[in-house]
Amino acid sequence: MHPALFVFEVLLGIFSHLYQISGPLGGESLSVQIAHAALLTQKSLAALARTCKTFHEPAMDLLWSELNGITPLLGCVPRLYPIVSGAQDFCHQAIEPLSEHEARQFLRHAARVRVLRIHTDIHFPLLVAVLQAVDTSLFPGLRSLSWTVRDTNTRHVQFLRSPALFCLSVSTVYSNIKSIVARCPALEDLFIDQSFRNTADELSLVSDTVRSCKRLVNLSCAPLDWAAWKHLSNIPTLFTVAIRGQFLSPLNWDSHDFAPFLNLTALSFSVKTAADITTVIRYSEFPSLQRFTMHVSVLAWAEAEQLCSALSRCKACPTLRHIEINSVMVSKDDKQLGMPLTAIKQFLCFTQLQTLRLRVHHSIYLDNDLLMEAMLSWPHIHSLELMGHPHFCQPIVTFRALFAALRFCPHLHTLQVSIDAVNIDIDPTTESLQHTSLQTLRVGNSDVVDARAVACIIFSMLPRVDQVVDPRRAWHQVNLHLKALRSSAAVVCRRVTE
Repeated sequence: MHPALFVFEVLLGIFSHLYQISGPLGGESLSVQIAHAALLTQKSLAALARTCKTFHEPAMDLLWSELNGITPLLGCVPRLYPIVSGAQDFCHQAIEPLSEHEARQFLRHAARVRVLRIHTDIHFPLLVAVLQAVDTSLFPGLRSLSWTVRDTNTRHVQFLRSPALFCLSVSTVYSNIKSIVARCPALEDLFIDQSFRNTADELSLVSDTVRSCKRLVNLSCAPLDWAAWKHLSNIPTLFTVAIRGQFLSPLNWDSHDFAPFLNLTALSFSVKTAADITTVIRYSEFPSLQRFTMHVSVLAWAEAEQLCSALSRCKACPTLRHIEINSVMVSKDDKQLGMPLTAIKQFLCFTQLQTLRLRVHHSIYLDNDLLMEAMLSWPHIHSLELMGHPHFCQPIVTFRALFAALRFCPHLHTLQVSIDAVNIDIDPTTESLQHTSLQTLRVGNSDVVDARAVACIIFSMLPRVDQVVDPRRAWHQVNLHLKALRSSAAVVCRRVTE
């Protein structure tokens, strides 16, 4: 055997390539391919572990590095196998704790686990029963734990804590989650997947838990109180924050001495109303923010204006690249319903903007001059999607203004704006401009009178747009003419090459 194969790190690197999927498996779905690949990987690693002593340890480390549930570990104890396989019922009184030899074998495998995913706690009573005499950490090398069991004995989660844990994902707010997190000093990623169902006590517990984290990098959880936000603003390692759920009461901003979220690059909210989010942004600084995403159930006109204004003043003008604001319902009590939003004007300060996606139940003001100013302000724009309420969005932007503005955004590949396709003000036969990056064109609430003329404009000046996306099908005839023009061009091209 080559001397290199006696080096543990070399073997670990070689064996790790077994995780790669070699290719498709004859038309089967991706999930089936992954399952087959995982089974093949396990069988190969098990075979390598039995080959020789040199291969045993690195192969076993990889074989046990990721587990879905604790059943495989319990199955390693011969006398427990009939229970975990379902051949024998579990009886707490009849189970003897692990012997010293069994515990040593069990813990040898458990110490290799780095990633653990728990979807059911069906065998945890058995685990607790047999490990009564074990007082050491069960998974000392565990780095990532995903616990998606909603109704469970919380002591089971406590049982899995690890000083090396850096990623914790739980499906609900457990009463002892704060103590669990406090015993994981290396924790960097915390995900608490519970939203829109939080009581005041649960929200308080989440905030207390977050304040116990000192090295957070990524956080996804329920809404936080003022003290938790202040704590987060001081964490220099924090990169992303995602908040899901509605604040139960207004935040108490009795002190404005917030430290800047120095390295925060992504901020995301999923809430019912935007008022508290505007408050958070107004009193915070985000000098490194690159992505802002908000999904809100109801967004009144005044709240939308305040939100956009606060966002434009949060010191992210040189860095913000992605803005997405999406509202799903209209407020019946909105006295300004139908008034146009000034979001485009307020976002002109974001000179690095690449994506702007607004879906609101108001019109979004955009005329020829403002479109030109926007494209001059956003030279890096890739996607611009303005989805306002169709009853309030009357097309103002003309074709001539659109193509004049497109000259200043060579990277734009997706565009959704309402276009005045009734009063055509451009002749494609006299224009030399072609925008070769735009691939997707959505026209919203735009009507068409001369479908063939519009199709000729798009065919001549937007060569990569195969069809116009129009949910109302008002542009159906335009798309038919586009298809015919492309077919004719293809025939001519074929004859020329022949």
